[in-house]
Amino acid sequence: MDIETVLNRLLIAVGAILFAAAAAMIAVPDLSSALPSATQGVFLVGIVAVVTGLGVVRRRLRGEVEETVTPNPERPAGNPMPGEDVDRMLYEMTHLRQGVNENREHLEERLENLAVAVVRNREDCSVEEARRILQAGEWTNNETAAEFFRSERTAAQEAGLSESLLSGTDDVAAFENRFRVTVEELIEVGDVDVSHSVDVEEETDRSFFDRLLGRSGDDGDDEDAVESNWNDSNSSIPSFDTSEPFEDVSLQHTNRWLGVTAFALVAVGAGVVTFTPGLMLAGTVGVAYTIYARVSAVPRTEGLVVEREYDVDDPEPGDLVEVTLTVRNESGSMLPDLRMVDVVPDAFVVTEGVPRLHTALQSGAQAQLEYTVRVERGEYDWPLLVVARDFSGGVERTSLVTPEAGMRVVPPLRVTNDIPVRAQTTQYAGDVDTKQGGAGLEFHSVREYRPGDPMNRINWKQVASTGELATIDFRQEKAATVTILFDTRQSAYISAGVDEPHAVDHSVHAASDMFGALYDQGNLVGLAAFDTVPCWYAPGAGSEHLENARVLFAQHPALSPRPPERQDHESQYIDPMTHVRRRLPSTSQVFLFSPLADDYAAEVARRLDSEGHLVTVISPDVTVDETVGQRLTRIERTARVRYLRERGIRVMNWDPDGQLSLEVEKAQTRWA
Repeated sequence: MDIETVLNRLLIAVGAILFAAAAAMIAVPDLSSALPSATQGVFLVGIVAVVTGLGVVRRRLRGEVEETVTPNPERPAGNPMPGEDVDRMLYEMTHLRQGVNENREHLEERLENLAVAVVRNREDCSVEEARRILQAGEWTNNETAAEFFRSERTAAQEAGLSESLLSGTDDVAAFENRFRVTVEELIEVGDVDVSHSVDVEEETDRSFFDRLLGRSGDDGDDEDAVESNWNDSNSSIPSFDTSEPFEDVSLQHTNRWLGVTAFALVAVGAGVVTFTPGLMLAGTVGVAYTIYARVSAVPRTEGLVVEREYDVDDPEPGDLVEVTLTVRNESGSMLPDLRMVDVVPDAFVVTEGVPRLHTALQSGAQAQLEYTVRVERGEYDWPLLVVARDFSGGVERTSLVTPEAGMRVVPPLRVTNDIPVRAQTTQYAGDVDTKQGGAGLEFHSVREYRPGDPMNRINWKQVASTGELATIDFRQEKAATVTILFDTRQSAYISAGVDEPHAVDHSVHAASDMFGALYDQGNLVGLAAFDTVPCWYAPGAGSEHLENARVLFAQHPALSPRPPERQDHESQYIDPMTHVRRRLPSTSQVFLFSPLADDYAAEVARRLDSEGHLVTVISPDVTVDETVGQRLTRIERTARVRYLRERGIRVMNWDPDGQLSLEVEKAQTRWA
C-alpha cells in the first residue's frame, strides 16, 4: 500500500470521526462536555488542512496534471530503410554491448553468403569453388578483407560464447572495422553502382541515428518520423472509432489547479494552528480559486458541427488535395478553449499547412483550418479530435467528431505504353506474337496448300513460277494470361527516406498502369499478393473485370499503403505463397512486383519459373548507399538481380525517381 493510499484513508477516517462527533453533539448536547474543547477542535482541523495540503503538494510535484496529449498527424509515418537492421546490430554491438555473439554470427553469415554470390558471378564458378577462393583469400588484394573469410569457422564460432561475452571493446571495434572494409571491397569486386564513397574511419565515428537516417550528423532533427500518424507513444488516446459521428472519449479534471489548492490548504491550516489571520486570508483566496475551478461549467462538444471539403472530387493516388475543415459551435454556450486536430490517415502525407487549430468559439461562431495532403489509395473516414476546456482549464472534455465527407482514392488503371508480354499464350486472339503459323500480320513461313486455306493467303508467285499451290503462314497473335503478383510482406515496406513512398506504393502505382495496358492489349489479367491476408483475383477480361480490379487496387488490405504491422489483419499461411500456387493457372505468366529485399522474393520468382510460368520481375530500387548497412543491402539486391537474370528470368530494375515508361522501352529493346 503506497503513501498516497494511506494518507487518503487517514483523512477519510479523521473526517468520519469529526462528522460523528458533530452529529453526536447535535443529538446529545450533554456530550459536548466530554468532547475536546472548540479550540482543540479548530486546532485539529488546522492540522488536517496542513496534512492534506502537503499531500496535494506531493501529487503536484509528481506531475499529476492530466491533460490530453494530441497525436501528430502532420508528421510523416516512418518506414524502415534498407539496411537498417545491419546498422542496428552494429550499433548494439559497439555502443550498447548487447547481442555481441548473436549479431556477430549473423553478420558474418550474411556477409559470407553475399561474398559467395559475388565471387560466383565474377568467376562463373560453383559454390564450392567460390568458398575455396574466399578461404584462400584469392578474391581480393586487400589483406583486411581477405582475412575475413580465411577460416572455415567464423570468428564468432572460434571465439566461443564465453570469450565473446568477455571480449573487450577493442575486439568489437576491430570486427566492425573489418566488416566495413569487407563490404567496401565487395562493392569494388562486384562492380556495384554506388553514388557515395565512404571513408571507413569517418563512417565509424558517426552516430547510430545519423547512420540510420543516412545523415551527416549535422542535419539537426532526429525526430522527423513517427511510427504512425496516430502516434500511440505520444498521444494519450490509444485509438479512435469512426463508426459513430460523435464519440465522447473522456471528461476529466486536469489537476491544473493542484498547486493553488495545496497552497490554500497549507496556508489555511497553518493560519489556524498559529492563529495568523493574514495567512488564513491568503489561503482563503486560494480556496476561492479552487472552488471556481471545480464548479465551472463543463464544456459541451456534442453541439459542434464539422464539415470537411476537398478541392478535388475524385483524387487519384499521389494527388495533392487541399482540405478545408469548418467547425461551427451550435452548442448554445461558449467554448473558451478549443483545441482541434484533424487526424489525417496514416497513409497520407501533409505537404502544406497544419491540420490543427487552437481557438475559442462563441455560440454560433465558426472557425476554419486548411491544409494540403498527398493522398494514397484506399477509402477513408477520419475524425476530428476535439479537446475542450472550461474557462479555468480545470475540466477537459475530449471528443471525436467524424464528418460525413470521407474520401475514396481509386487508381485510374490508365493505358500507358505497351507492356512486353512473353510468348506464353492462350487460345484466344490477342497481341502476343507466337511461334505458330496461321492468320496474322508478320510473315512466318510458306507451306503446302491444304484444302480450305483462304484465297488471300495463297502464294501466287510460287503458283506462277512452279504451278504448285502454296500457302503463306503468318505469326499467330494470341492473348496471354498474366497474373500481377505483389510482394507485400513486411520486409517490402521499405523506403529510401523518411518522407519517401515505400516500395509497395511504388509497385502498386506501377502495376495499376500496367494492368490497364495489359488489359488494353487483349490479355487476361489477374491480381495476387503473398503474405498479409490472401489476395487473389483470377485473370479475366471485360469491363466489369476491369472495374473490380480498380476497386481491389484501392481497398484490398493486402495492397494497403499501411504495413502489415499497423493493420489488424494477420497472415493465414506459414508459406505466404501457398494460396497463390494453388490457384495460379498453369498457362499464366507472372509479373512479380518486389523490391527484392530478401532472398525469399528471388526464390519465389525462381520457383514459379521452374514450374513453367514465365516470370518478369519489376523491382523498384529503393536502396541507398550512405551507411554500411545500406551499402550491404544494395550489393545483396544487385546479387539477387544477377541471380535471376542468370536463370533467364527477366528483371526490370527500376529507379522510382525515373519514369517507368522509359524503363519499359529500354526493357523492350533489351529483350527483343
